[in-house]
Amino acid sequence: MIRVSNILSSNPLTFLKFFLNVTQDYITIAIVMRKIFLILPLVYSVYLIPAYCENVEINSKVVSVNSEFEFFVIAAGEENGIEIGDGFIVHRGGEKIADAYIIEVRPDVSAAEVLELEDAQEISEGDEVLLVKREEGEQKESPRTIISRTRDTSRPAIIQDRDTISITIDKDLKSVLFYTSLVLKENGYSIISSNRSTGTIMATKPINLTLFKDLWADAVAAIGHNLVVSIDIKGMKGRSELRASSFKEHFRKNDYIKSSVKKNSKYYKEITDIVYKIKERSEY
Repeated sequence: MIRVSNILSSNPLTFLKFFLNVTQDYITIAIVMRKIFLILPLVYSVYLIPAYCENVEINSKVVSVNSEFEFFVIAAGEENGIEIGDGFIVHRGGEKIADAYIIEVRPDVSAAEVLELEDAQEISEGDEVLLVKREEGEQKESPRTIISRTRDTSRPAIIQDRDTISITIDKDLKSVLFYTSLVLKENGYSIISSNRSTGTIMATKPINLTLFKDLWADAVAAIGHNLVVSIDIKGMKGRSELRASSFKEHFRKNDYIKSSVKKNSKYYKEITDIVYKIKERSEY
């Protein structure tokens, strides 16, 4: 019979074998332990994670396209779990057409805007839509080019370092500020804020999603869409430097998102025309 004192003073592996009654050699033990540590995380991810977070896949189709107001309608809505701000892809025959996001939701249809269109592609009626989102309880991510999503319905801060339009005007700051307000009002904008000391103006104008409202006028919902322009004027010895930027805001109840106005879009061109009109009126 082996004495305990002899075991304790012997090689540690001999003591381990005696204590656990293990007959395998050291290499076998190491392999078994490694497998156990590899399997445990897998078991955790398979059985525990889905209980807290599960992907929901929503498939739909494009039912109409409005190129004038730069939006399109898909045949899925609140009844399918879609919310304002949800991002998705548009594809045709397995080929990706565009990234997009939801800007207005009704019971069985939704309106969306394009985030990014693939080269030489155009969204058409009948294109497939795939939206993958988290079930309730898991916070979803906003589409990558959306500037912000917030539960606070107060006016957002001025966009900085985005696509802006700059122009030099041969007139003092006070005059440019006056004509800026005048031109904005003449073009259907409402002044949100104006500060003479800093030379800043922020104005907003409703975006009318005509096609969407005409097709489903029976759906009553507190949904709004605005084009917001921010203008910053700096005076410099009788001349002024005007800088304009803009974004679109979409809101319903407590949902609110805003996205930058893309270059070459209808709204970017509109802001550009307004900037030229301000320069023309100020220098006249």
